[in-house]
Amino acid sequence: MGISAIKVVLLSIFLFLGMALPGIFMQPESSLEVWNLNESDFPADSSQPHEKMAFLLNYAILAPSSHNSQPWKFAVSGDKILLFADRSRWLSVADGDKREMHISLGAALENLILAAENFGYNCTVSLFPGQEDLVATVSLQEAALSAANTSLFQAIPLRRTNRNPYETQALSQADLNSLLGYSSGPDVAVFLSQDPDTIEAFRKLVVQADGILYSDIDYKSELGRWLGLGVMGPRGVRAKMAQLAVVFLDVGPEQIRKDSDLINSTPCIGFICTAENDSLSSLQAGRALERLWLAAASKGLSLQPMSQPLEVRQVKADLDSLLPAVWDKRAVQQTFRLGYAASQGEHSGRRPLQDVLINR
Repeated sequence: MGISAIKVVLLSIFLFLGMALPGIFMQPESSLEVWNLNESDFPADSSQPHEKMAFLLNYAILAPSSHNSQPWKFAVSGDKILLFADRSRWLSVADGDKREMHISLGAALENLILAAENFGYNCTVSLFPGQEDLVATVSLQEAALSAANTSLFQAIPLRRTNRNPYETQALSQADLNSLLGYSSGPDVAVFLSQDPDTIEAFRKLVVQADGILYSDIDYKSELGRWLGLGVMGPRGVRAKMAQLAVVFLDVGPEQIRKDSDLINSTPCIGFICTAENDSLSSLQAGRALERLWLAAASKGLSLQPMSQPLEVRQVKADLDSLLPAVWDKRAVQQTFRLGYAASQGEHSGRRPLQDVLINR
């Protein structure tokens, strides 16, 4: 029996077992419940500061992360919340330099700050204060002033990754300026392009990167592992089937076609860039990405990170040619597509708060 036939037989057996004994492959559904937040549940009258701070973390854990890996842990200590990198959830193949891990941590930090400010706290943030795996310390002080970014906070439970085709409708200049206003800053530059030639050049880089990545068994095995955990969309037996398909079948051509079609339907692509290419820069890029994403969600816009060109060294170098020539911030941290979509898709599951809150 040939190798391909063996793969088909194994997949068929696995599918039969999954249909006959669905319970053995099911992941807990509770991870979707974390999205059902109610602002009025904030324990404003509680005499326990720890209880209030823990409530803020319900918003932090809704941040996006590559492969939905959720590489974070939190601790509450006095009037401080500590954000740690969870190295056990680092994507060592796709994200060898930990760029995506720190972008994810930056997004979680931004959600935490937005939530804290919304519930009446001033935040003092210390980044990489020195302790191993400690990414940020957020000191909280109760304040009388209301939050300045209420619309971003309100969008936290609305934000999701939309992997569906987008409408070709162009974004207005007013919307583009608004998104840039929320996300650009002294440490981060954001480039949004609706130029057809730039979008086409980006599409070609994504296709090139897909071809390389889906020919790498280590990459496919890592992706398959996270698919199998049921955190990337499919759940239960469908998650295990997706894992086996990615690892054992040649899914590269189909993924290339899918990503190519998605970009062809996209009116706008984006680049988040920094001057340096280090962990601090990636963290700041993650904060900017989340602000832009939340602002987009508040306007009914959809966003999907497209990180493939950044995960392949020889392709990443070619991204520079797509940036404005006058820019001094040329370290590309994140690429994405942006637009309106008829279908919003579903939320991805999250680890419950008790699984990421540690005692210090």
